[in-house]
Amino acid sequence: MSQKMRAIVVDAPGEPSVLKLREIDIPEPASGQVRIKVAYCALNPLDTHSRAARVKWGAPTMPYTPGYEYAGLVDAIADDVDEELLGKRVVAVGEWGGNAEYALATGAKLIPVPDAFDWKTAAVFATCAPTAWHLVHSAGKVKEGDVVVIHSAAGAVGALTTQIAKDAGGVVYGLVGSQSRAEYAKQFGAVMLIDRVAGNWADVLLRLTNDRGANVIFDGVAGPAATLNYRAVAPLGNVIYLGQMAGPPPDVNISQLIGKSFSVSGFVQYFHQAATGRAEEEELFANLASGKWRIPVERIEPLEKVAELHTAFEGRALLGRTLIEVGGEI
Repeated sequence: MSQKMRAIVVDAPGEPSVLKLREIDIPEPASGQVRIKVAYCALNPLDTHSRAARVKWGAPTMPYTPGYEYAGLVDAIADDVDEELLGKRVVAVGEWGGNAEYALATGAKLIPVPDAFDWKTAAVFATCAPTAWHLVHSAGKVKEGDVVVIHSAAGAVGALTTQIAKDAGGVVYGLVGSQSRAEYAKQFGAVMLIDRVAGNWADVLLRLTNDRGANVIFDGVAGPAATLNYRAVAPLGNVIYLGQMAGPPPDVNISQLIGKSFSVSGFVQYFHQAATGRAEEEELFANLASGKWRIPVERIEPLEKVAELHTAFEGRALLGRTLIEVGGEI
């Protein structure tokens, strides 16, 4: 008789109510795979997008178990996988399954957890940390005195990008969706937090910078209001899109782009990590372990609350990073 585990299952795309907690068979690893006893699973934006069928790149086949990014212990391996992986603390990214007590992942794709990281940091560093570092240093090339605008400054990526950009010499202005989120984001070091909902944030930024504008804008929100980026960006500046939580941005007006000589570009961390060979990890991990840079974990909930967390995330009611506690401190 097969052993059972608890898992969130999505049978068909839809609202958060499609996320169902069930008992299903504990899976066995196939060729090249390992089984991971899950400790914590980060709530990644792609979890909400995949559940609602808003993403095509790397989208799961339904039915499936969400959990794009999670940390745990390798407790079983296929015959063709290195035995050294057994018992190792690892992170899996991009293969789903982390909203369950056990998950399968490709052994060759696992990310080892630095010894200095606790389980909570282990569950959040793999996407958030390199994204923030590469936004600042690889894509944005932030240098001393640059004016940097960060959308969603109260989120985990925004918070960490603020810290890294400030250390690079950037003058950081954070955009948030409410005054309460501005109060929260103050701790990460932005020179000013601007409520993007209260009015025309681009005009506010231009006033604060004496019409200089921003050298770099990092935007994971996009949506119809993304045209404000092009008003706020300085000549020779760069608007970098890393997501589109509010929907796709309008098409770029090429005449406007030429006239102001600014750039618009996209961002996926993996291309930048491949280009550097992950050489940045020594600095990045050391600063996270020491507490110099911090990924804020503000909410931890059990599997029973996954649907509630998706609703809160899509309503922009979450701050920092949110974790789903599965096995916990295993």
